[in-house]
Amino acid sequence: MAFFFSVFCLDYLPRVFATPASFPTAEFIGFVAIAIVLKRLGTEPVLRRWDYLALFIASGAVIHPWRHMGALALTGLGLLFCLRRDRRLGSLGQLSLALACVDIWGQMALTAIEAQLLPIEAALAYVPLSFLDSFSLLGNTISHPDSEVRGVVVAGSCSAFSNMLATTLLWLSFMKIRELEFRSRSFAVLAAGLVMVILLNTLRLDLCAWSSDYFQYWHEGPGVGIFSWTMLVLALGIFYFGLAAADDRAAP
Repeated sequence: MAFFFSVFCLDYLPRVFATPASFPTAEFIGFVAIAIVLKRLGTEPVLRRWDYLALFIASGAVIHPWRHMGALALTGLGLLFCLRRDRRLGSLGQLSLALACVDIWGQMALTAIEAQLLPIEAALAYVPLSFLDSFSLLGNTISHPDSEVRGVVVAGSCSAFSNMLATTLLWLSFMKIRELEFRSRSFAVLAAGLVMVILLNTLRLDLCAWSSDYFQYWHEGPGVGIFSWTMLVLALGIFYFGLAAADDRAAP
């Protein structure tokens, strides 16, 4: 418990003070899920000798000032625990890997695939705009004859990919908090959440492309918070009610 608490305090909590507008909500819920799983473990002797050594090494690594050291430590523990027969240890491993993916591995994956991904996201945003005005699409750029006022370049920071990772972490956290099995219905709920993220992000790109004023509002101004909170509330609602319904149908 102390290890995971120290990772949150040293690696995630400082971001709140650096950028107060971007509280790591998904990560926080992920650590809450870890705390609940640890409570279920109690004092049962489920750890092996080398598990204690791994925890000792990971605890020492977390003290290192590099921002992503906590994610590396979580990755190591996640790989160690995720395939254990004890479901609680397996849950700890899966949650640890999900947190690490949101923090570092997902961003590395986005960097590797953004040349292929961003044109696809731009094309999705272009479809509704093409019916509304004389917009054109080239790669990851949506342009307009009045280019000084309208149009947008879809960059990596505009992609839905990072939000999809955070949404997946939320879904996994709900799964572990409710002690649900991985079933087709639960994956359908995850798919619904990811589709919601893609649609909302597409709408935001369309608004940013519509005019320079819209761009300032939805990309730089209060619109950022509006979309973030809307996405969070919708994701929480989809997962809370969707997984509850899936659990009821799975019950004998």
